[in-house]
Amino acid sequence: MPEHSCFSTPAPLNIRTFIMRVLFLGIAVSSSNRGVLALGSSLIGLTRQSVPTAEIGLLIGHNRTEVVPFRVGETQLLVPVIPCRLSPRSSPKDHLLWIMLVALAYRLTPSAALRRRLAGLAPWVEAISRADMVGDIRGGDSFSDIYGLSRFLHGFFLQAVVLLVRGDIAQMPQTYGPYKSGLARALARFLLLRSGTIIARDLASRQVAQTLVGTRKKILLSPDVAFSLQPIPPQAIHLDPPQAEGGAGKIIGINVNGLMFNGGYNRKNMFGLKLDYQALLPELIRTLLDRHPGEIWLIPHTFALPGSPESDPEASRLVRESLPPEAQARVRIVTGDYDQHEIKAVIGKCSFLIGSRMHACIAALSQGIPCVGVAYSMKFRGVFESVGMQDWIVDGRDHTHGDAINRILALHQQCDVVREDLNRRANETRIELRRVFDELLKSGNPS
Repeated sequence: MPEHSCFSTPAPLNIRTFIMRVLFLGIAVSSSNRGVLALGSSLIGLTRQSVPTAEIGLLIGHNRTEVVPFRVGETQLLVPVIPCRLSPRSSPKDHLLWIMLVALAYRLTPSAALRRRLAGLAPWVEAISRADMVGDIRGGDSFSDIYGLSRFLHGFFLQAVVLLVRGDIAQMPQTYGPYKSGLARALARFLLLRSGTIIARDLASRQVAQTLVGTRKKILLSPDVAFSLQPIPPQAIHLDPPQAEGGAGKIIGINVNGLMFNGGYNRKNMFGLKLDYQALLPELIRTLLDRHPGEIWLIPHTFALPGSPESDPEASRLVRESLPPEAQARVRIVTGDYDQHEIKAVIGKCSFLIGSRMHACIAALSQGIPCVGVAYSMKFRGVFESVGMQDWIVDGRDHTHGDAINRILALHQQCDVVREDLNRRANETRIELRRVFDELLKSGNPS
């Protein structure tokens, strides 16, 4: 049976019976990107591991108040979503502008009784005012303007509401930077200086954040929370073309990143890649098939619809269709619409993965599967470094076509050499994550 939280009744939200009340921003509940969903599931799972009685709610951009199921171990936890929107069709009480006005009035009002009445005008403000902790993970890598300034600004205003109501927010394990604009850098510094806890998931971005705040704050370090995500095998693995009976021995997985394949959201090499990603993949597959007796699976990790620049399934289809018929016979596309737990279990079938979505890489690394990250941003290095695999990154901003293929082939030859050590380090990251969350949630100040 699913476990109901005290937010289980969508309206009105009952937030008065928390044992420990924890709210998270920066989590998606309906994204096509399984990496973003993995962050949410992992955050909720780690929180409940550390404080089994914790009541958890989500403060997110969403179109309605509802209760969403999350898998936590062998149980299902129903987590309330408290929405915030910018759409003119939004309910007034859930509109970001109204929420900000209520939060500002709340901040300027000295009377506790009047504050309670003001908070009741906006469910977001009421939930924040009663929470024991509010944390933001920003989708893992959106404390940056790498995806555009408007996306960064939206996240800034959501955190600003929390600061107006509480004067404090916890920055959960994520990447900080890079910043293309001075405005984004200044606003990032503003938020970090007002955050009670700041946790980076990699050494490089910890340094970025530390530079922003100077000596006034200590930036903590933690593995990416998705290392803790539980793989749950799907009932069946659907492939195109279907696999013959008996399987095909060892499988090499390739996670095709639709966003890189299409040149980013603007389709104009948004990430400044030196690498021709579209041309790289077919040549890499043909070369691997000459050396590898088994099959290659093309594994999506963002299941956006065809036509979207984010669509991994469509990019995978185009890559496979570009291959000669004899190569296509040994290349299969994973076609099931799997959730974050299931796609991690599918990746677990591989003996080696080449990934371009960072959380596809984490799904492999956390299961002790050697993985090459074909990267488009700085965030890859720190995550790979956390398990001693920093040399297994091929940065598309620095590598040419030929260099990348040669490097990937060389690393493939080292799989069996690193597998045991990788598995040990992956176990250590899960232990470290548990320690970080135990200290954060039980003492409020991880060291």
